[in-house]
Amino acid sequence: MRLLLLFGAAIICLLPDVQSAIVPPNALNLRLTTNTSHVIPPTLYGYMWEDINHSGDGGLYAELLQNRAFQGVIPGTQNALNAWQPYNGAFLSVTSKTKGVSDALPNSLQVRIPKVVNGPIGFENTGFWGIKVQQGWTYKGSFYAKSDTFTGKVAVSLKSIQGTVFASHTVGGVSKDWKKFTFEFQPITSAPNDENVFNVVVDGKAAAGKIIHFGMFSLFPPTFRGRENGMRIDLAEALAATRPSVWRFPGGNNIEGHSIDQRWKWNQTIGRLEDRPGRIGDWGYPDTDGLGLLEYLNWAEDLEAEPILGIWSGISVANYSDFGTWPVVPEQDLQPYINEALEEIEFIIGDAKTTKGGKLRASLGRAEPYNLRFIEIGNEDQFQPASYAAYRWKAFVDAIGAKYPRLEFLATTLPSTALDPPYRRIDFHMYNSPSWFTTNAFMFDNYPRNGTMYFIGEYAVTSTNDTSALGDIPSGRLAYPTLQGAAAEAAFMTGLERNSDVVFAAAYAPSFQHIRNYQWTPDIITYDASRVVKSTSYYVQQMFSLNRGTHVLKTSPASTADSVPLFWVASYNNETSTVFLKVSNTGTADLVANIVLDFRITGFVTATSISSPSLSPISGLFNVSNTIDEPEQIIPVANSFAIPLPDRFNYTFPATSVTVISMQTSNLGSF
Repeated sequence: MRLLLLFGAAIICLLPDVQSAIVPPNALNLRLTTNTSHVIPPTLYGYMWEDINHSGDGGLYAELLQNRAFQGVIPGTQNALNAWQPYNGAFLSVTSKTKGVSDALPNSLQVRIPKVVNGPIGFENTGFWGIKVQQGWTYKGSFYAKSDTFTGKVAVSLKSIQGTVFASHTVGGVSKDWKKFTFEFQPITSAPNDENVFNVVVDGKAAAGKIIHFGMFSLFPPTFRGRENGMRIDLAEALAATRPSVWRFPGGNNIEGHSIDQRWKWNQTIGRLEDRPGRIGDWGYPDTDGLGLLEYLNWAEDLEAEPILGIWSGISVANYSDFGTWPVVPEQDLQPYINEALEEIEFIIGDAKTTKGGKLRASLGRAEPYNLRFIEIGNEDQFQPASYAAYRWKAFVDAIGAKYPRLEFLATTLPSTALDPPYRRIDFHMYNSPSWFTTNAFMFDNYPRNGTMYFIGEYAVTSTNDTSALGDIPSGRLAYPTLQGAAAEAAFMTGLERNSDVVFAAAYAPSFQHIRNYQWTPDIITYDASRVVKSTSYYVQQMFSLNRGTHVLKTSPASTADSVPLFWVASYNNETSTVFLKVSNTGTADLVANIVLDFRITGFVTATSISSPSLSPISGLFNVSNTIDEPEQIIPVANSFAIPLPDRFNYTFPATSVTVISMQTSNLGSF
């Protein structure tokens, strides 16, 4: 069987070519046996999460208003007004001189109305580089306002930058004390693009010469599964469609902070939004922490993914280019931070009736403890291995393990430190070029089976330039994952699955990037205010995750020869009696395999490949990507076919491609 595989302007037309008796010249002979190697952990595929590239605020978190509560800004500066602009001549400034909405949110927007005004006057928020306006949606919004002199009405609306009003609402009752106003929008029509704003105005005549303060704005569209303070539907659905089984959070570097005090603090990310101060995240912009600990846990549940909770380990990232400047908490000062971790875990899994943390969680609407098994101590502590090995790892693990003996701990060091001290689970990260991933597709084949397990907590092809991990991406220029990179990632993933007796989980990273503001590129999903791009790497993750076996099947040969750029892994699902063969061809030529089976196929064979059946043929283009303007150049194509004999067939794997072949069988039994 041959598939139709297209990429960019390139097409390789592969027609049905199944032969049972005649073996093509130079074909690779591949035998799938009935012998199982080991059970595949259900945690093998998933994602690492941190708020980078506006992946949280402005991304997965559905809030539409940027800089909604003036968190992490310096009052009186122009930057404090990020995403806000005057309408019809109002004077705007951010101030902390008047008491804020809450102790956590001391800043507010001061709006001074000129003495001479014609018509409505006020201000606008431009959202996260635009706002999607959709007919049929109900938008829920709120804001706080107060004034010593103004008592009139406030009108809010969604409108285009040209002035077309899609929805509006008017509230009244402004007084000298802070008051929360709520409203709903139901747009009468959809906006043709994202060039829309949230507009707030008062009557110029009634407000002339007066000062009004506003604080803590919010505007939500419908959310994924209708959760309050929840996730943006299209991004959430895209990620959920890959069925990830692990969700590592809240970072990543973003857990560490640029100083000890700027670390991610779990207890400042729960409760009312008004009580969450936010912080300047490690990636250079304010995090509102509206997407907080409870939201993360709810999201993991919605995905049916196992959470891997990162615990701050006593180190902060002061300077990415100088590891020696990173602040490290001395051993004698570590106990308060250990207590903080214990309190966080109690909040997540503590009994709602008998523990302080459980009672707090229940007061916020969640009585039942969350599922939690894995605790990761720190992030990339190979940059400060001495203090980690000397006391930080042991201090956290001993204290947490004594109270919660069923929890399992992950170390964030390089694999070379597996035996000294005895880290039993190790988080290993790698971003590199395609050749690194193909070369290292076999790196775990000869790892010692001594009880130490590995978590590939971050990985991705970040360059097609073999001289540098990011060498061919000019500074500041957006990049998308390529077909070449995705095939290399798939090659590496065949090694992870083949060695899943020592690799118990893997998490692709980063997950998202906003096309208008990003710090790391490329990423698996790119988006703007309304559009979503699923990359070639996204489809590889989806294909590998959705086609899961329960056991690895042994093959002969077990892996490819160095001269043949074909990578594979076979598995069997004993619940569905399905055999999966996952194959990546990272080369620039078609490769034919003569596939012989030690079992019989019943019914059709299905092959799913990354493909795009809409472009004209030009051979040799493998660095093509899905983009915001051409989001479906590379998409999966599935084909089913019959074979003449039930125990063998030939298959041509196209140049630079990823294919999953699924076969139904009835005689492997249950393991």
